[in-house]
Amino acid sequence: FFELAAPSPASMLSTRALRALRPWHKRLAPSLVQARNLNIHEYQGKELLREYNINTQKGGAAKSADEAHALAEKLGIDNIIIKAQIHAGGRGKGTYEDGFKGGVHFASTPAEVRDLSGKMMGKKLVTHQTGPAGAFVN
Repeated sequence: FFELAAPSPASMLSTRALRALRPWHKRLAPSLVQARNLNIHEYQGKELLREYNINTQKGGAAKSADEAHALAEKLGIDNIIIKAQIHAGGRGKGTYEDGFKGGVHFASTPAEVRDLSGKMMGKKLVTHQTGPAGAFVN
């Protein structure tokens, strides 16, 4: 997945040049700060790609362990990846507040999908990007 856009003046500056500008960063802030204006989950991005006939992996989103089980049966594949959908990186290395590790898991049966997704949904996942507050997986 790539984004094509004209480079901004800030993206053309080296890290060393940006450090040299630190004393003036407040005056230059509007031109040097990246803004993220589109927050979508991974599954939503894949849905958009499919709308424009761009190939993606088989898959879908589920809001409960039972929905995840039904989706796994519908897909009919042996290897299934379950990913917590939060707006933060490091999901795979994250830890849930109850001690369960990882926001990305592999399953080989629909029953295993139900079990793993039940351990993930409705809980906070703490990653290096969320900080101690974590992010709620729903």
